[in-house]
Amino acid sequence: MNINNQYLKHIWKYIFIFYILILLFISIAAYLRIIPNEIKQFPHYDTLLHFILLGFASYFAHRAFNRKYIWKYLPLGPVIILLLAIAEESSQMFSDIRFFCFSDLLANVSGIIIFYLFDLVFFKRTQKKLK
Repeated sequence: MNINNQYLKHIWKYIFIFYILILLFISIAAYLRIIPNEIKQFPHYDTLLHFILLGFASYFAHRAFNRKYIWKYLPLGPVIILLLAIAEESSQMFSDIRFFCFSDLLANVSGIIIFYLFDLVFFKRTQKKLK
């Protein structure tokens, strides 16, 4: 492995950690009700943001964990993000401020899967070009 590949492996870990901190901040902001009201002008903004934010988390996690798999077929990073998403969305059932929404959970799962598949297709395509 050359120096550039070693550097890239580490940079994905830093990107992932930074992104998780952003998601944590957004989650805390939602519980504290400090998310700007202007965002509510967009139809289905919440569902769309769940899809995009968790999709990128899935992608960054997959890269940060160096595209590792568990049980041969399950990508480690996206599975971790999926479990965290289910836990976070389910925990909203116990909150007076937020509420569990199946469409948000579905958007989370869809984003996680689609962004993972994007990486899978893109990675295979770039590997073919390198050969």
